[in-house]
Amino acid sequence: MATTKNVQSIERAFSILELYQRKNCSEFSVKEIADELGLNKSTAFGLINTLTNLGYLRQNTENQKYALGLKLLSLSNTVKVQSIIIQAVHPYLEQISHKYGETVHCAVAHQGGVIYVDKVEATGSISISTQIGAQNDLHCTGVGKCLLAYMPPEAQERVYTGTLRTMTYNTITNSERLREEIRRVRQDGYGMDNEEISLGLTCVAVPVFSAPETAACAISVSGMTSRIQTARANGLVNELKWVAASISKNVFDYEYAVQTEAP
Repeated sequence: MATTKNVQSIERAFSILELYQRKNCSEFSVKEIADELGLNKSTAFGLINTLTNLGYLRQNTENQKYALGLKLLSLSNTVKVQSIIIQAVHPYLEQISHKYGETVHCAVAHQGGVIYVDKVEATGSISISTQIGAQNDLHCTGVGKCLLAYMPPEAQERVYTGTLRTMTYNTITNSERLREEIRRVRQDGYGMDNEEISLGLTCVAVPVFSAPETAACAISVSGMTSRIQTARANGLVNELKWVAASISKNVFDYEYAVQTEAP
């Protein structure tokens, strides 16, 4: 297997961050960091200045030393939240996948798209090429539409006015049509990928709320269009909504009335 050489500047930047853990020290001066890592002072200062500008370090104005920044805490909290979501949601995904014999996902919003944080693939179901950790678009995925529907208006506008990639001839690439689709998601309480990523594959998704108007994640069932249509006729949408409400209550301590579809 071929290997690639590490980028030295990135390697050194991470060495600076790791120094705080290795030495169990809360603050270092530029000289102390340079001496510990065997760097010349100007190189160390350039790296420290960049990390400070990005929020990964912060300077104590009283002694001019540097400490770890709040950006690292934010990243840590994100990882913790996603880990909690995965652990709590996974049994529900298994339950739905077992009942309907289809692939089930959990996804969260990330940097203008969605990331799949968990996946359960049923034995005998059609193989779906999503991977845990993979990112996808908001406008053409069921989970993405559910998350987009509850984003702040400015975040929604960035999606509406941005590039809407064409995946199949069913993909919504017109901003006004997408706005209407998202209004429908909010009204009906669920989102769909109607063969918008891959012909022959359909997805039904619902948001999971952590607070009023705040979708922490979304869960979905994906499979061959004919099978998903049959599952919908057998109550799939309502069941997904009840599962999402259970997750909201058990994970986020947020309880709300479930809006079900008529049989």
